[in-house]
Amino acid sequence: MWAKSGTGTGVGPAGLVGREGELAELAAFLDMAGTDGAVLLLTGDPGVGKTALLDATAELAVAKGVRVVRGSGVEYETDISFAGLHQLVGALPDELGRMPRSLREALEVALGLGAGPAPSRIAVLNAALALFEEAAKERPLLLVVDDLHVVDQASQAAVGFVARRLGGRRIGLLGAQRAESGASFRSTGLPELEVAPLDDADALRLLSRRFAHLPRRVLSTVAHEAQGNPLALLEFAGSTGVSGDRHGQGARWASGPGRDVRALYGARVGRLPGGTREVLLLAALEGSGDIGVLEAAGGPGSLEALAPAERDHLVMVTENGRVVRFRHPLVRSAVVDGSTGEQRRGAHRRLADALADRPERRGDHLARATTAPDEAVAAVVESAARSSLRRGDADGAIARLRRAAELSTDRADRRRRLSQAAYAAAWVAGHLEVSHEIMREVEGNPAARSLSAAATAGFLVLVTEGDADTAHGLLMEAVEQAPVMPGPPREELETALFTLTLASQYSGRPEHWQPLADVLARFPEAAPAAAASLGRVHHDLGSVTDGMLRRLDEEIARLRDQSDADVVIRTALTASYLDRLPGCREAVSRVIRDGGAVGSSMPALMFVALDDLYAGRWQASAGAADELVALSEETGYHLFAQVGHYVAAMTAAQRGALDACREHCEDIWAWSGPRGLRRLENCAHQAAARAALGAADFETAFRHATAICAPGVLPPFNPEAVWSAPDLVEAAVRSGRHAEARRHADALRDAGVAHLSSRFALSTATVTAMTSAAEDMVRCFEEALGLPGVEQWPFEAGRAHLAYGERLRRQGLNREARVQLAAARGRFEELGALSWEARAAAELRATGMTRTGRGKAGEALTPQELEVARLAATGLSNPQIASRLFLSPRTVSSHLYRVFPKLGITSRAGLRDALEALPPEPPPPGRESCRSGLGTAPVLT
Repeated sequence: MWAKSGTGTGVGPAGLVGREGELAELAAFLDMAGTDGAVLLLTGDPGVGKTALLDATAELAVAKGVRVVRGSGVEYETDISFAGLHQLVGALPDELGRMPRSLREALEVALGLGAGPAPSRIAVLNAALALFEEAAKERPLLLVVDDLHVVDQASQAAVGFVARRLGGRRIGLLGAQRAESGASFRSTGLPELEVAPLDDADALRLLSRRFAHLPRRVLSTVAHEAQGNPLALLEFAGSTGVSGDRHGQGARWASGPGRDVRALYGARVGRLPGGTREVLLLAALEGSGDIGVLEAAGGPGSLEALAPAERDHLVMVTENGRVVRFRHPLVRSAVVDGSTGEQRRGAHRRLADALADRPERRGDHLARATTAPDEAVAAVVESAARSSLRRGDADGAIARLRRAAELSTDRADRRRRLSQAAYAAAWVAGHLEVSHEIMREVEGNPAARSLSAAATAGFLVLVTEGDADTAHGLLMEAVEQAPVMPGPPREELETALFTLTLASQYSGRPEHWQPLADVLARFPEAAPAAAASLGRVHHDLGSVTDGMLRRLDEEIARLRDQSDADVVIRTALTASYLDRLPGCREAVSRVIRDGGAVGSSMPALMFVALDDLYAGRWQASAGAADELVALSEETGYHLFAQVGHYVAAMTAAQRGALDACREHCEDIWAWSGPRGLRRLENCAHQAAARAALGAADFETAFRHATAICAPGVLPPFNPEAVWSAPDLVEAAVRSGRHAEARRHADALRDAGVAHLSSRFALSTATVTAMTSAAEDMVRCFEEALGLPGVEQWPFEAGRAHLAYGERLRRQGLNREARVQLAAARGRFEELGALSWEARAAAELRATGMTRTGRGKAGEALTPQELEVARLAATGLSNPQIASRLFLSPRTVSSHLYRVFPKLGITSRAGLRDALEALPPEPPPPGRESCRSGLGTAPVLT
């Protein structure tokens, strides 16, 4: 770790006075970077010598054979994502061309150098690191970034990402930022070297070396006024005559060194020819110093005008002749400060013309060139904002939409663009304060005047306060006033409908969802991720057609190339109702990893947590749920925190952690109950019912399950009624309510959800088997467990085995029951479902079966061991057997370990003969149709 360095005495090897200590540490940094990678950040006041130390280090690096690539922050480009990274990547065109296509395209699209699907933020960062690695293959690479405090946020993230991954790579990263800048990088923990002002002795030594013609008293005065700031020392002395007057303006400077040096640079710039100042202004406002852009903006021969500025050491052209750089950031500031407003606007207009093929940068320059409202310019800037959203740059989109609103000539367009910026801030970026701030700019009643304003206001009050009543009222009024056009809703109406659907979903009350259903009926069938489709799915799962499922699967397949977080989240939301979250997993995980869409990352965390819950990855599910709760509470999205509590309650219920489940449920009821958010209350009842079933408390389970819906009824807009149907049926069966169980099983089967997924099919078949006639029971359970794809849902499969075994035992078929109960116990054991495992174990004990160690010759095989042995005798491998029986390969191996000595054999080769020598089993019960006798046969308990 580098710390504050002293100034020392004398002259350093690079000719810098009083910087021996810093130069020694920088030389050591270079040595480390050239072998194992290193990073160092210089901090200090303006003009204290950071840039000079960067230059000296770069020269030393070149002398050592290190390749140097430089970039710098530009205060006029802080709102342009990846503007700083663009400078570093632009210096490596050959290496970029050698990159694998996916990495190259990620950088080209993100930096506006190419077209294509928007890459994820993490893809861009990884591609940048890979590019720098490629550049360092033949010789070490030094990345030098000045003025980090004004580098755009996306590039700061890239610099930080690369800096943390330099270990073992021959890459050095050397940056500099002002001490008073808010320390943009200090929180990242990067090594820092503070550059202090020169002491009096070194200040006089520097002045004496450079201005020997000035009297000692004048040098002393300059040293005192400059306060040890090297740049101020040189510039003050350079503008001072032998009498001590500063070009006739007196001997004293009225402000700090940095400000006065900037004024001196301004004087030097002011003495340049007009043509030179014009090109310098283009370079200052363009930011990257791209010679091609400057020539296109300045016109033929314009670059020749740079010569006076080069001779005065104000700018320099890089060796490859492609980039113009200012000698010091204060020169750039002086150029801009010395121009008039009209000159700056003219330069921006010329740059916009030169950047016609880069919509976002063109929009930015047009926006800066325009002072009065101009709808044509506003439309260009709005288009640039949409391009930013497609690239995943939510912050850039928000800034551009706000600027487009300022340029709007029509008040309605202004409100619409502001509202869209506020919506993006809340839904995508997760900036609630920014969203509220923007909404305060929207004039008048937003609901009555703008769909976008109503959508934003409704979304804010819903996610922060859980006020579905207000959100629904705002949105219904705005939607009903909107004209209905043929075809799907346009973008503004679509956003309002989506938010209205969210409000109705979380409310779950008829007075909210019935008006929504009436509104949605006005629109034709839409894309799977559209609000109309989402509302219809939520209204009636069974109404989803195979055609819509195919279209949804196609949309999910396209998510791998989708970086618009809004599209990803809406698609995943529809998919979550239809058991298609695994296909969305990569895309929603990308939304979380990228970190640029905090608002969208909360729904993304929901989907990751639910996917892990359904797949039996309960520890991961609980972790994602905890992260969702923490992030939601931290950012003020209190509604989303309740979903986190729901997932946490479900994982606790299935694990058998009853106290934890109850705490999460009580949190949900306490928050959602007073707000009338019936759906969230139902979610808590579902988790409570599941926990009670695991604990064999069937009366409590029935009470919670029937709080969601009455037996035999699956109400519209109540997906929890469908998902909890197996809970209600099982609770009714085990509490002696056989008629209610049969009615509810009939309702689930008649709902027509079995075709949606293998999980819905398994649930439907299981409740049918649980309520079937005794003579049909075996066939029905076998059909349920034989359905394709049920292995995706380990907990539901375990429940089916448990219910099957319980029915068999109660019919006196203990031997057959043991096979199913052992399968259930093994499945629950693997999942960590402790209470459910205990239920299966208790049932097994009731059949007379107990756990045993390694078997002895002559001992009878357990039903599970017999099943494993038979499958092994057919030649199946342990993994294949495990898949058939819903066990782990390790459990199969354990069974065979006990089977061999019981049968008196030592390997699989003897299994077939040993099994044939066993006495025959009794024939199984009859196998009639699963639907026969449902209304008359009693259910045993």
